[in-house]
Amino acid sequence: MKPRIYFDTNIMLDLLLERPGYAAAARILQMQEDGDCSVCMSPLSIADIAYVLRKTVPTSLIVPTLKQISSIVDIVPMDDAQLQQAIMLNGPDFEDLLQFTCAVSNGCSAIITHNPRDFRISRGLSNLSDIPKIQTPEEYINA
Repeated sequence: MKPRIYFDTNIMLDLLLERPGYAAAARILQMQEDGDCSVCMSPLSIADIAYVLRKTVPTSLIVPTLKQISSIVDIVPMDDAQLQQAIMLNGPDFEDLLQFTCAVSNGCSAIITHNPRDFRISRGLSNLSDIPKIQTPEEYINA
């Protein structure tokens, strides 16, 4: 079975805005197209992307961009159980704790981010099974 990879919000923003490092993320999407992995994101990421795009692109491009994202990657469910798990964890950024529990709940083997430090979780992991690797796009490609 091909690995399920979870894109943190910053990875898709890098792609959309062609920020430094976007080429490695584009390579992961190519790997998905080649059948080597499956990429997913949460609805929270889509909301965050819409918020950032609102400040950087014409309003008329936001909805088509969000539709394009959802046609390229799987948008996985986020629910109360994940919220409750995130509350029990301790980390530097609550939004990333939500992303983490969403990735775990949806069977992801890796979380791809440019901010691995934000996923340092100091408690509550013993209650979770199959903890995903936290990797940059370059680390994932070179693994």
